Amino acid sequence: MRSDRNTTPVAIAVFVLQTAGSGVAVYGIPIYLAAFLRSGLVGAAQLSLASTAFFLVGAVTGPVFSRYGRHRPNLVLCCAVLGGAAAIAAMGLSPSGPVVIGAFAVLGAIFNGGLVVVGTTVLVRVFEGRPSAGMALATSGSSAGGILVSPVLALLLTTQAVVASSFLVIAAGFLVITCGALVLNGWATAGWQPPTARPAPPPGRLSAHWPLVLAFSLVSASQLGATSYLVATGMSRDFTGARLAVSVATAAAVASRWLGSAGIRRLGLHRWTMTSFCAQAAGVALVGLAPAGWVLFLGAVLIGQSLGNTILIRSQVIVELFGIGEFAGKFARFQTWTSLGSAAGPLVLGQLYSVSHDYPLAYLALFVLNAVAVPLLLPWARGARTRRADETRERSPV
Repeated sequence: MRSDRNTTPVAIAVFVLQTAGSGVAVYGIPIYLAAFLRSGLVGAAQLSLASTAFFLVGAVTGPVFSRYGRHRPNLVLCCAVLGGAAAIAAMGLSPSGPVVIGAFAVLGAIFNGGLVVVGTTVLVRVFEGRPSAGMALATSGSSAGGILVSPVLALLLTTQAVVASSFLVIAAGFLVITCGALVLNGWATAGWQPPTARPAPPPGRLSAHWPLVLAFSLVSASQLGATSYLVATGMSRDFTGARLAVSVATAAAVASRWLGSAGIRRLGLHRWTMTSFCAQAAGVALVGLAPAGWVLFLGAVLIGQSLGNTILIRSQVIVELFGIGEFAGKFARFQTWTSLGSAAGPLVLGQLYSVSHDYPLAYLALFVLNAVAVPLLLPWARGARTRRADETRERSPV
């Protein structure tokens, strides 16, 4: 970004957008499900379809948002906000199965495609791809929604009598907060010009790096599968402790965004990524075994740090491989594959548990997925070392 313009307003605006979006979308989904089941307005089978629609539509719409967001990001963010508010209001005005399925699909699209893909693209351009404190602040919004927004949703949707009016209140609040963030972002980026272009890596295809994409997809499956069933695992052990472990994981996700920026600068992107993935694998194993409450909390912290680091790491990976100019399209496609992995994680764990009735065995399967992902990072790490060696030889005098 131009040196005479402060980047802080952009970081704050994207933080608010992603906090509100993650709160009403990702963290709001289980609250909406419970409210509809309690009220009897929508059947369990239709709610299951709605949850699937949220993940699948969110996964495939990222490239579409990216195509338009690279040229008119503020307009795309505005459309995403209006679409999200309309979807939430529709669930209050007409709480039927088809409407809820459609609303969940819209929420998946606006969060994953609009607020994550386009919002992250804005950040990478403004901060020139650096893992700075501003990037850490802004991207922590996708985790902070679980702390700041979901308790409000739970409070508003606690009784059957107020389900309809509560959805309208949620839609209005979401619209007011996000519109304020859009105004701030529009003011801060008005007249923005791209920075002087730095030497960019040669253009390439994302498919050429399929081991890396597969590694992130497997980690996402393990990550979301483990967190989705965190409370359920405590029903036979320590239910209160398991619910607290979810809050611990969310707090660790927020904190790890800040630690991640420092970790990347100190250890380098490749070592930090491997460290984060290995720590998550250990966390998944600990949650599956959890002989004591403190072990469950430790596992939740290790999983939470990976939740927080993933988006920050992914953006750095795309910048390293393809440069800032190719970021929007490549990040959107990368996000599509990792989102499909996220959707598969809870499905795999749930099916394994339904067959075995054994959570340790199901979590062991997620651990294996995570463990397989780590060696898939090696070609990427070796390729980066080779590129650095070539650049050093080119700069050295003959």
